[in-house]
Amino acid sequence: MNVIVNPTYHEINNDVVKSWESRQSERYKEYRKKWVDNPQYFILEDAPLHLDIETSSACNLKCPMCPRTIMIQDASSDFKPCNMELSTYKRIIDEATEIGVYSIKLNWRGEPLIHKDIVEMVRYAKEKGIVDVMFNTNAVLLNNQTSKKLIEAGLDKLFFSFDSPHKEKYEEIRVGAEYDKTLDNIKNFMKIRDEIGSVNPLTRVSMVRMESNEDEYDEFIELFRDVVDVVAYVEYNEPVREVIKDYNPEFACSQLWQRMFISAEGDVLVCCLDSEKDYIAGNIHKDTIKNIWKNEKYKTIRDLHKNGQYNQIAMCAKCSLPEKKQNGTI
Repeated sequence: MNVIVNPTYHEINNDVVKSWESRQSERYKEYRKKWVDNPQYFILEDAPLHLDIETSSACNLKCPMCPRTIMIQDASSDFKPCNMELSTYKRIIDEATEIGVYSIKLNWRGEPLIHKDIVEMVRYAKEKGIVDVMFNTNAVLLNNQTSKKLIEAGLDKLFFSFDSPHKEKYEEIRVGAEYDKTLDNIKNFMKIRDEIGSVNPLTRVSMVRMESNEDEYDEFIELFRDVVDVVAYVEYNEPVREVIKDYNPEFACSQLWQRMFISAEGDVLVCCLDSEKDYIAGNIHKDTIKNIWKNEKYKTIRDLHKNGQYNQIAMCAKCSLPEKKQNGTI
């Protein structure tokens, strides 16, 4: 196995991934090349390469490090979980395919399996021509029937979140989940995929690496090495409430040239970490994806990042990512 490190996920990868990618279409390969090149050279397409569509902002778990858990516990927060209407979702996909969006992820802050239409959402996007359809899940609600339907609908990638190889620690972090049941759900999904004879979806399991579990990664790898296609971890970023005094003037956030986030309510965000919606660029109930992508809100933040002045945006001034290498890999 080769160890491939990227700035978002630290992955233990194998030949399955390389083989999977080699079989993808030329359009998929074009998309992945643009994913790297566009932010590097500040190439602005007429549409985002990728949409993160929050099909649901609700969740069945209460993980203590999760921004939505923190917002729910904050009496001053006006956060109210909801599901996106299927008609709204289909309208987004219709426009996305018309303007050339390549890829979608069907979650942002919530658990997509909560949405009763999640299978139809996958199917609709694939039928319309989206080349890469994916989502993250805690796998608690992933029963055999749903697993089979998701595979048959054409899901391209499925990312499992599972934060410890130990039952007690896992259930302490993933509050509301049962270790054995969730682990069985993941194993059963892989078994069903093998029985169907499909190479899709490509699967990854990852843990959020924190002080409480940082010494467990080797055991985590051993638990899942022969179960899923990719094993990974992502570093936990503590929510920053104050401006970081030192900043990196050479930093420009790649997401501004790659992706757009659409909340379940229809608000458009520019950043994966903006859970509290500090910088809303528009709303898809009031404007089109294409118009919002090049509107004044987006132009302002892109220009500041290009000129090494991201710290003039309140949200960005609190971000710790400029201290790390980044190209925004999903």
